[in-house]
Amino acid sequence: MTAKTTRHAQKRRRGRVALPHIPRRSKKKQKPEWRGYTSQAMFLAKGPPNPAPGPRFHRALHRPVRTAALTNPAQGTASLVTLPKGVPPLEPCPTVRRLDAARALPLWTSSRGRPLTPVLPCPIHRLPPTIFGVTNDKKRLPEFHPQTVLRDWGNNEGFRLVDALTGVCVFGATGSGKTSGPAKHLAYGYLAAGFGGLVLCAKAEERRQWEKWAAETGRTDDLVIVDSTGNHRFNFMNWEASRPGEGGGFTINIVNLLDEIAGAISGGTGPSEGGGGTDRFWQDALHHMNTNLVDLPRLAGVEISLPLLSDIVKTAPYDKAQLSDAKWKKESACARILQDANEETLKAGAEIRADFEECKKYWEVEFPNLSEKTRSIITLTFSMLARPLVTQPLRKLFSADTNVKPEDAFDGKIIIVDLPVQEFRLVGRIANLTWKYCFQVAVLRRTPLTAPDTYLRPVFLWADEAQNFVTNFDAEYQAVARSAGGCTVYLTQNRESYLRVLKNDAAVDSLLGNLQAKFFCQNTGQTNSWAAFILGQRWVKMTSTTAGQQRNDGTKPQNEGNHSSGVTRAEQMKMFVEAATFTTLKRGGEAHNFQVEAIVYNGGNLFYTGNLALPYRLLTFNQR
Repeated sequence: MTAKTTRHAQKRRRGRVALPHIPRRSKKKQKPEWRGYTSQAMFLAKGPPNPAPGPRFHRALHRPVRTAALTNPAQGTASLVTLPKGVPPLEPCPTVRRLDAARALPLWTSSRGRPLTPVLPCPIHRLPPTIFGVTNDKKRLPEFHPQTVLRDWGNNEGFRLVDALTGVCVFGATGSGKTSGPAKHLAYGYLAAGFGGLVLCAKAEERRQWEKWAAETGRTDDLVIVDSTGNHRFNFMNWEASRPGEGGGFTINIVNLLDEIAGAISGGTGPSEGGGGTDRFWQDALHHMNTNLVDLPRLAGVEISLPLLSDIVKTAPYDKAQLSDAKWKKESACARILQDANEETLKAGAEIRADFEECKKYWEVEFPNLSEKTRSIITLTFSMLARPLVTQPLRKLFSADTNVKPEDAFDGKIIIVDLPVQEFRLVGRIANLTWKYCFQVAVLRRTPLTAPDTYLRPVFLWADEAQNFVTNFDAEYQAVARSAGGCTVYLTQNRESYLRVLKNDAAVDSLLGNLQAKFFCQNTGQTNSWAAFILGQRWVKMTSTTAGQQRNDGTKPQNEGNHSSGVTRAEQMKMFVEAATFTTLKRGGEAHNFQVEAIVYNGGNLFYTGNLALPYRLLTFNQR
């Protein structure tokens, strides 16, 4: 500073002179990242730094024009990279290496990619909702740790194992790309991370699709194909009757399997949960007969199978006279099993003997004394239940021996029920529902491991066109499947598809409420309004300006009149994403450069776009 400048500064401080105003070019000051906080430590505790700019989709109808580029070696990875116009997307890798699922991302990263460490001591009021782990880069997460990253979406955001455990539902109209977009994206993550699972097939091409996905993730050897050839068989009744554990072998559980299958055959969603009058009477009468029917071979120590149960019903005594008929005693399967059970329980304890006496009383007293109409109706109903399972092609799949069972998925096997509903109709639906219910029951019997840093292998239940397979039991299963390592993935066109099957809104909401991660592809109808409601609303500042002029009525000078104007500012609640937005998402195919767009809501996780924390994110998936 020169002497002249110093002298002027001193005079200005004394108020003697005022320097003339010299206009200068305005220059924006660089705001520090922690502006508005008392310290950098408080900034790190309360909020994230400005991340790299992402898709500004919070303005619903103004999404950017983007082309997809793979940022991950896995095919079908969601891409959030913006490329200059005319630059083609990168070719996807023909094979998929196993994802490095055990990595742990830092809490936040600086602009140079280095982890930011909070200045301690500093109070941590909340943790950012998008972190994947709080371990350092040198420490690897244990196998199947809940914070394992299955799909990396960039910007410290992605899909973790804990998100998979809370369930996934995907919505999209026919041809919207939900299978080749979000579903493929998730399947690659599940397969690469070593999940086991059960795949239900509604369409004929699903087996080939999963064989391709398994080959590209190195899981071909883990595939188990259950098809009409009968190479893989599962006697579900003997499986339930002979399973170990405190709850194994109970008659009521075996009968419940029959009730679930009966509901599938009748086109319902499972056992009736209400009703009354005549229908309720016939249901109770059938249930009572099935209970004693299952008890008889179990007490005799004979392997339980549907052909055997069918023979018992067909040869049961229709009147008291038959009980003393020598020919009936010799040829009747019911009489033979009664004799075997009597001899077997003589050597057992008093409680088992008492169970036999109750069962014997039913077949020798109650059943013969039923009216002809009542007996014929319940036996006919049972025959209708058993008929599909004791004839081809289901006989050799469910009524023979067992060489594959739901627990095989716990060791990493991927069981595909290749009897698609599209081809096999009711037979396919019965086969898929039988496997589905037994798989769900097996998952719920799992208990978490107690050793430190050990976790159950996650297993997925996968159903495309899920409206063919949903039952009332699904909501009960999904409510507690998370602790047992169960991951559900259901794909369907719209919410109304579930409503048509489950019959009421409460049942649909109970199911969808427990499928936390929701992917919304291009769609129309009421599902879009429901999706917009799920994503929520925010306050938006609205400004309205009014101006008007009234003509002179002649009492005032020529140049005078009435003028009015005003500006009104108010806040209004607006949807984060309007329902109409879902109708214009990219559907894949050549017309959309083989890109599929989906809006994802991930169980309340926040996604950061600039300074905004949004409850959703727009993802783009490569179909090729």
